[in-house]
Amino acid sequence: MNAKDRKRPPKVEEWRGVGSLGTIGLEVVLSIALGFFGGRWLDGKFGTEPYLAVLGFLFGIGAAVKAFQRALKEMKAQAEREEREQGNPLPRYDTPDDTKKDERPITKANDEGEGRGGG
Repeated sequence: MNAKDRKRPPKVEEWRGVGSLGTIGLEVVLSIALGFFGGRWLDGKFGTEPYLAVLGFLFGIGAAVKAFQRALKEMKAQAEREEREQGNPLPRYDTPDDTKKDERPITKANDEGEGRGGG
């Protein structure tokens, strides 16, 4: 059995997802802060008081949005990969018996109450 054949325990995969969410938050905050404070530093150096700080802030917001979009794309790819590998399980609140209780298709007559003594 090589390293690729071994499956990680479920806890490791859950913590990996939590870690990636924490990384997104950190990346967003650092992007905006570095843009703003870098602009402020340049303002002090060149005497252009609020302009470069505002410009740096806007570039920081742009970098944060880009990072968020990249992370969202990675998470979607990971979810699709896990679904391919493990299938799509039932939600935790459903049991297999719950899905078999009402297998009758919904028709217009059923939806309006006809056939149930309603009309």
